Amino acid sequence: MREFVIRTTLVLSFIVFVLVGFLYKQLFSPLTDQDKVLFIPFGTEYLALKDSLRSHDLLKNEFCFDLLVDKKTYVNIHPGRYRIDVGMDANSLVNMLRLGSQEPMNLIFNNVSTIQDLVGKIAIQIEADSTSLEACFTNKDFLALHKLSETSIRKIFIPNTYQVYWSISPEEFLERMIQEYERFWTSERLEKSRSIGLSPEEVSVLASIVQKESSKADEQAMIAGLYMNRLSKGMKLQSDPTVIYALKEQQGFDTLIKRVLKKDLKIDSPFNTYLYKGLPPSPICIPEMSALQSVLNFKHHKYIYMCAKEDFSGYHNFAASWAQHKVNARRYQKALSEQGVMR
Repeated sequence: MREFVIRTTLVLSFIVFVLVGFLYKQLFSPLTDQDKVLFIPFGTEYLALKDSLRSHDLLKNEFCFDLLVDKKTYVNIHPGRYRIDVGMDANSLVNMLRLGSQEPMNLIFNNVSTIQDLVGKIAIQIEADSTSLEACFTNKDFLALHKLSETSIRKIFIPNTYQVYWSISPEEFLERMIQEYERFWTSERLEKSRSIGLSPEEVSVLASIVQKESSKADEQAMIAGLYMNRLSKGMKLQSDPTVIYALKEQQGFDTLIKRVLKKDLKIDSPFNTYLYKGLPPSPICIPEMSALQSVLNFKHHKYIYMCAKEDFSGYHNFAASWAQHKVNARRYQKALSEQGVMR
């Protein structure tokens, strides 16, 4: 009898040892041999979470996972973008998910004109969709609080690369952009703005025109200088991009306009700088950092006219006299006609 008890005890001990070893292996063995990214949307329930883990081949043993979840009281499922590193085990995974320790991501936006363009670029990078983003950006209470309009709000979005969480809400993103806008306007930049006779808002407006005139960063300071010359002389800016903006705003053009016609210059809009002196009431696009800097550090010169180069390089010919400008303009118009560009 005593021998039987000893044998039974040994067998049971061996079974327990094997089970403990098995559980240990399931809990602490690497889940993956390559880095993976797991997205958990807002409102995800537990079964959906396990389905997502299973689809990423990260649920090696459902029983062990449930056991860990129960023991660690993992109740609230935090939305987010989670990075699963090579060698991460089930225990570490549950710890990460339970704490909501998601990995920040780089959010990038540039080359955007309208709020619709902006929300489209943002929505493909974070959880929030374009509808909720646009609703937030055009919220009347928010606009009134910050003394903005649906067009002037463009000034607070400074294209750059920002580290954010994938689960950032539209409201949180908007607050972040306000902080970044305020951070951009350092005391040094505010002093530069004052020294050139423009408010920060006017810098944004002029920068948006410069941005639309040329995406060539090495030419933007020259263009900014030309418009500063016009402003100081009391001349109309006569910027084609402002006319194009007015056309799209009033007449609903949604196609690319490469050629501004004489009849277009008569469109009655406060954005039409061929009709009205001074700067438009708000930015005509979301200016890049380079355009903002080009206005603050505009190049001093004598030019008051410019025309796109006839080689379509994206650069411009500058002129100090109307006679020279007409020569430059004829060359460019001839090149457009030869290319068959009528609009």
